[in-house]
Amino acid sequence: MTGDVALPDRVPEVMWRAGLDLNPLDVTDPDDLGWLTALVWPEQHGRRDRLTAAARVARAAPPLLRRGDLLADLPALAAAAPPGATLVVFHSAVLAYVPPVARTGFVRTVAGLPGHWIANEADGVLPAPADMPAPPPGDATRFLLSLDGRPVAWAGPHGQSLHGLAG
Repeated sequence: MTGDVALPDRVPEVMWRAGLDLNPLDVTDPDDLGWLTALVWPEQHGRRDRLTAAARVARAAPPLLRRGDLLADLPALAAAAPPGATLVVFHSAVLAYVPPVARTGFVRTVAGLPGHWIANEADGVLPAPADMPAPPPGDATRFLLSLDGRPVAWAGPHGQSLHGLAG
């Protein structure tokens, strides 16, 4: 990690996890986990290790998985969060597959939810300020990490790097 990014000094307590996908995969199902593992390129050992670790966590405390559309079904899923929980909506590398008009609708929807919104999307997928600094040259940091619609860092698409933005 480089730059000015304020990282927490401890891992936050997570009291509820839920996922929304058009075709959710269940890591407790050997076929689904096998498919996810097959999608990791053979030479990307770090990604495979992170997937294995994440699957272990998900098997120990399975999240609520719902089949649904991010525009139509996100508000109802968010409303299912336990009282007292801070809602955090996180997505990475999904909005590039959503038509621009639907992206605008998603931004309105997620901005209207209580809590926080963390987005890690490719450069240009979400609106960014005109004076946005370019990503570091010669690096795999081409995703823009945003908190509540405000860009905070350039990030590797698989979490392998983080370069904070000044200001």
